[in-house]
Amino acid sequence: MNALKPLLKGILIACLLLLPLFALPSYGASPAGEVTLTQQEFKTLNNNLNELESTINNQLNTINELEMQLQTAKLTTSESNMQLIKALKLINEQKKELQEAKNSLQEQEKMLSEQKLSLAKAEVYLNEQKNELAKMKAKQRNSTLLNIALGVGVVYMAAK
Repeated sequence: MNALKPLLKGILIACLLLLPLFALPSYGASPAGEVTLTQQEFKTLNNNLNELESTINNQLNTINELEMQLQTAKLTTSESNMQLIKALKLINEQKKELQEAKNSLQEQEKMLSEQKLSLAKAEVYLNEQKNELAKMKAKQRNSTLLNIALGVGVVYMAAK
């Protein structure tokens, strides 16, 4: 909007400069419809017309430049929007992959918990087997000692 202010001012000045051209013939018109100007008035009028034409050309150039800037801004905005859409798609894909990885990790944690539980049960069973084996070894040792004692007793009795 700030760029349009000089343009609007220029158009207003041009209109004000052209207004006397349209208004003068109606006030100073002779019955024949001709207007007589002095050389100085003609030069002034000609200078005003040249200045007005120059102002109009400058304003047209400004308008063209602003239109090109607007087109550039539109293209840049479109490119930025496309890049943002691509980035959003990439983020959504990464989110999906992250969720899949999270689900996989939860499944692995569940399997690990089940394996820990199974390992704990196996350790309990192994400890029971060790205790049972220790009891059997103790019984076998007692049995061997008893057999030895009985054998010694039999030999003692036989020797007597």
